[in-house]
Amino acid sequence: MPVQSILILCREETPDVTELAAALNGRGLDTICARPYEITVDMDMSGTRFKFNDRTLNLACVLGWVSLSQREYGLWLLKAFEICGIPVINGSDVLGSGQNKFLNSVLLTVHQIPHIPTRFIGSCEQLEETAEILKFPLVLKPVIGAKGEQVVRVDDINSLRNLAPYYLRDHKALYVQACLDKPGRDIRVRVVDYRAEFAFFRYAVDGGFLTNLSSGGIWEPCPLTPRMIELAELCSRIFQAPVAGVDLLEVDDDDYVVIEVNTTPAITWPHMETVRHVADLIEQRVHLSFGR
Repeated sequence: MPVQSILILCREETPDVTELAAALNGRGLDTICARPYEITVDMDMSGTRFKFNDRTLNLACVLGWVSLSQREYGLWLLKAFEICGIPVINGSDVLGSGQNKFLNSVLLTVHQIPHIPTRFIGSCEQLEETAEILKFPLVLKPVIGAKGEQVVRVDDINSLRNLAPYYLRDHKALYVQACLDKPGRDIRVRVVDYRAEFAFFRYAVDGGFLTNLSSGGIWEPCPLTPRMIELAELCSRIFQAPVAGVDLLEVDDDDYVVIEVNTTPAITWPHMETVRHVADLIEQRVHLSFGR
């Protein structure tokens, strides 16, 4: 019988991907890293076969880590794995809602999670009403995005009118959030296997707006409070995301609103221990797969 493998389906081989693959291989688990376009699928009356480099894969588990340019094709593949009975961690539905800021907000709101006031609009005709409801300053975000790219703060109606058509081009929609007063930072809580395991403050630099580490933000450790743990773990269960990054904004003494839930969060820097925890989770799923 062919060796069972773990597939990390990713957009690119980032340090997260390579470190996790090394940790899994170090445990004797055959691990493959591939982009969606590197996987071919044969389907006929004998069944469905997934191939990588002309090798037919016998998969014990798949980690879904696709986003942006690889997102659509990647979600199709993750759904196909699920249909074929292959365990997927952060599967197609999880990434589908987690990576879509509109659906992210809908889930948080339906489950009555404290969330930043948000509006989703489809035309420039709704800009004045949006400004009236949410009040300036506002934050414009792409519906599908990552690493703070194209996230812009606007302070007046003229800036909103000038920028909105860029987001609304090609019949797209505009995702707008109120810009809450924050203490120059926000908080990322890492959740693995539905347990909050690490938190850190993210600070914008030089009076900037974005706190993303990929955009130059700086970090420092943040003690996990009971309320922080409660919110982060609840969000991961609502999103059915065993691996998640929950972004929080401080609004009161030991209380927070959720900015969003990231379902393909960084798992290496600034806390490499997360890699071990994700590897533990995958190894558990592999053992369950062997027992099927």
